[in-house]
Amino acid sequence: MALSNSQVTRLGDRLRGSSITNDDLALLDKFRQTFSEVDEKAYAIIQKVLENTSDWTATKRKRKTQQSIVDKLCRLPQLRLPQMQDIAGCRIVLKSGTKQASELNNFLITAFTQQDWQVEGKERDNDGYRAIHIIAKLGKQFYEIQLRTYAQDIWANLVETMSDEKNTLKYGGNEQEQTIMNKLKQLSESFVTIDSEAHNHSIEQYQQRIEAAIRHVLSD
Repeated sequence: MALSNSQVTRLGDRLRGSSITNDDLALLDKFRQTFSEVDEKAYAIIQKVLENTSDWTATKRKRKTQQSIVDKLCRLPQLRLPQMQDIAGCRIVLKSGTKQASELNNFLITAFTQQDWQVEGKERDNDGYRAIHIIAKLGKQFYEIQLRTYAQDIWANLVETMSDEKNTLKYGGNEQEQTIMNKLKQLSESFVTIDSEAHNHSIEQYQQRIEAAIRHVLSD
């Protein structure tokens, strides 16, 4: 039996509590599985678009884990579980910078719109994290595409590598972590310039500039 919107909303409210039951987790997993069809349809559109470009390096499909969903609900008390936009999605990493990312963003939005999806593309710029997020909606379900330049992906992976299991580096942290995060934000600013000029350089030169920026900022 399909889950109603009110059932999912009440489940999200319970997941914010301190006593999550096994029944709640089973229902959450059932909700996650309802995204299988929208996942397949969206990924097919993406693969078709990527057939026409050689500038991407990888696509990684992702389904938000139970723990990640619970953590996000706790961080954002006003968020209703049915409105969470990133339970299903994928990540595309480009070999190049922002010019190519903008072009691919336009291609993807057009492709989804032609298949009668509701689509919104927006640039994310939050505490050093940068990427284009495309939110596609079919019926009542969302699908999120993270579109990153090579430099943006390097930056995000650095943060993940330096974070502990609770991701305190990303969401506050102690004084030492705040010092590290300030350096990472400085690195992100350097990457903005490098990305904006990437189309004027070879991929090798682009990568060398990224490596030089990392050495300059993180070795201080």
